[in-house]
This record gives sequence, C-alpha cells and structure tokens, in this order.
Amino acid sequence: MSEYKTKGGDILHCPQCGAVVPASASVCPKCGYEFSEIAANNSSVLLAEKLERLEYDDDKRQAIETFPVPNSKADLLEFATALKPRIKNVDNPLWEAYMTKYQEVIEKIQVSFPNDPQLKRFVDEFDGLYAAIEAKRKKAARSDWFSDHAKALIISACIIVVLLVVGGVMIAFRDTAANKAELCIKAVESSVNKDNLKAARNFIMGYKNDKDDIMESYITLLSKYFDEGKWDEAKSLVEFYGQGQYTSDLNRGLFNYLMATGEYEKAEDYINVEEKPSDKEYFEWMEESVDLMCKAGLINPAEQFIAKKALHFASNQSGYYTKDRVQARLEKIVAAYK
Repeated sequence: MSEYKTKGGDILHCPQCGAVVPASASVCPKCGYEFSEIAANNSSVLLAEKLERLEYDDDKRQAIETFPVPNSKADLLEFATALKPRIKNVDNPLWEAYMTKYQEVIEKIQVSFPNDPQLKRFVDEFDGLYAAIEAKRKKAARSDWFSDHAKALIISACIIVVLLVVGGVMIAFRDTAANKAELCIKAVESSVNKDNLKAARNFIMGYKNDKDDIMESYITLLSKYFDEGKWDEAKSLVEFYGQGQYTSDLNRGLFNYLMATGEYEKAEDYINVEEKPSDKEYFEWMEESVDLMCKAGLINPAEQFIAKKALHFASNQSGYYTKDRVQARLEKIVAAYK
C-alpha cells in the first residue's frame, strides 16, 4: 500500500509509480506525477489573517518575509495572484517585504514548474513589471527630494498669506505704523535685490513697532539666507524675531532647511521647539535622516548615526520605541541600499 500523505506531512512513495519522493518535491522526479493539497492552503488568506493580528509595521514585515512559499501548483498560482497587486503599490510601508516574497515565488516557479503555462506567465512578465515599479519609485523619490527642499519656501509663502489676511484689518486702523511698515518692507526688498543683506538686516533690526507688521521682510531675508546657505544668519534672525523663543512656523523652515542641506544633527534641536520631542517625533527625524543619507550614498555615516542616536531610547524597556526595535527598523533601511 502506498505510503502517501498531503504536502503538509511526509511523502514516502509516489502514489502513481511507487518511487521514493522527497517531502519538499512538487512533482515525482520519476513519472512526473504532480502532488497537490487535499484542500488548498489558500496561502494569501492565511497571511492576511496573520497580519491582522499584528499591530506594528515592523512585525508585519517580519511576518511577510518569513511566511513560507507554498509548494503545490494551485497554491502557488493563488499566492502569486494575490501578491501581484501589493507589489504595485509602492506607497505601502510593507512594499519591500511583499516584493521580497514575490521574488521568492518567482524563483519557486522557475525551479518547480518551469514549463507550466499558467505559472510561467508570472515569470515572463516579472522583469518588465519590476522595471516599471522601480521607475515609479524613483519618480516618487525625486518628488520627495524636491519637496524637502521646497518646504521652507512654501511654508514662508503660507505665512505671508496668513499674516497679510489677518493683519490687514489691524493695519487699516494704524495709518502711521502702516506707512512705516511699508517703507521698511520696500527698503528690505530693495536691499535684498541688490544683495546687500547687511543693509536689509539693519532695516529690520531698526524697526521699532510691532514686528508682525514687517513679517514680509523677515520672510524675504530669511529666504535669501536659505538660498545662500547662511545658516547662522538665518538662525539669529529667527531668534531676534521671537526674542529667544522660536515660532513654530519659522522654526519648521529652519528644520527643513537643515535636513535638505544634510545638517541632520543640527536639525535635531528643531524637531519640536515648543516641548520635548515625543519618541515618535524623534524616531521620524532619525528615519528621515537615515533615508536621506542612504540616498546620498552615505552608508557608513548612516550606520554610525543609528548607533549613536538610538541611545535616545535606551531607557525604554517596553513598547514600540525601544532601542533594539528602533535600531532594527533603521538598519533595514540601510540594508535596502547596500
């Protein structure tokens, strides 16, 4: 009597020719008999149910990466079909894990079912599909890079619009102050256009009325400092405006400027100036810094940065933001660029 169990158990003999067959085989090497499940595992459903029980993306990535690739044709076909739309969504935080698993499925098909027409189509289209996805990711990366550099000026423009709308009513009742403010704004703009930044700064410092009246002048000069990489001057201008207390909007411009110019450790002081940064805010700053370093090819500095800044979480003994968990997640970003 043939000793044969489902693929989930031991396969000792082929039920058709009686040949001894390894447990991991999908077809009999002697007669070509295809082994299949008595009941299909429906692997994608099992994986989805497993992911629903997990809370954190890091744990979900690990679950996807360690999930076993099925052996039978029916399961492989079902699993590949379910994974395909997930690898097309490059905005999904689990995209890399899904792509890794899909590549394992392709390799399994090539080894176990190289000539099967239903499965072979996944192999034939993979190179083109992968190239299209990579092009989409690069386009998104370029967009993110531009966004990082443009944030400071965009925020500045928003500040101007808001302040002009809100301040318009008050200025109408202060003709004298309004005239002085208008003269100061024009003088600063003219000086900046002539690249005389020292004169522009003197006009701002010499204005004795409400500083909000000439916010436009602060933005004009601050933007010029950003353009020319004059970090110290920009920092001191914001300090002067806030009398030592940074305003959240102008501070955000400084933070984005530092990140865009690679001054990641300086940016640490401006994550949240109104209160101590939360673990989430601190981790997001680390994550953004590491990703930008890796994109610039600074792999070793990124690894050193992780080892140094992860100490911030050393006192956390449980929860999502422990030192080990933070390091592991950031090291995965670095590994993806190696």
